[in-house]
Amino acid sequence: MLRMVLILFALTLGSALAAPVASDASEADALAQARTAAQEFSTRLRSALQVRMQADGPIGAIDFCHDEAPRIAAAVMAERGVRLGRVAVPGRERNSANVAQDWQAAALATFVHNVEAGAAPSTQLMVQRENLPAGVALRMARGIEVEAPCLACHGRSVAAPVAAAIARHYPADAATGFDIGDLRGALWVEVPAQP
Repeated sequence: MLRMVLILFALTLGSALAAPVASDASEADALAQARTAAQEFSTRLRSALQVRMQADGPIGAIDFCHDEAPRIAAAVMAERGVRLGRVAVPGRERNSANVAQDWQAAALATFVHNVEAGAAPSTQLMVQRENLPAGVALRMARGIEVEAPCLACHGRSVAAPVAAAIARHYPADAATGFDIGDLRGALWVEVPAQP
């Protein structure tokens, strides 16, 4: 009987000790999945946008962002099994579909505070592993920093034909007036929980 109790105790202890390791491994996997999806989306978007910008200039880039950026996001989501998107700094939205919601808004508020205190937008990262809704294993957001090529469509001096193209696609646009190094918004990723 004592031997049976010891075996059960050892099995229980072994299970208890193994559970956090499995949890840590799944958290690490979820974070790796989020980072990979974010990097893949950023790389594809940047590469395709540069090609379009070189071929058709800023007006072509506006059409591209309106039509193709959502398709790139959809492809990465399908391939990587995540949800992802971009959200703008509050009050600086171009696309009304990119307004930050609850947790995204909280992450952006922290990013804005940190950047105002002197941190670089590109260093802003939030990873949420706790207090998540059912079905979500991890949430991640990282800052989007305004770079020189962004200024053609998001800068302080947007050319009149570019402004007209922006107004055609985004009549309520508030996403100009940026400088290099400003925080433009955040790229967010949500990794679903594994069944």
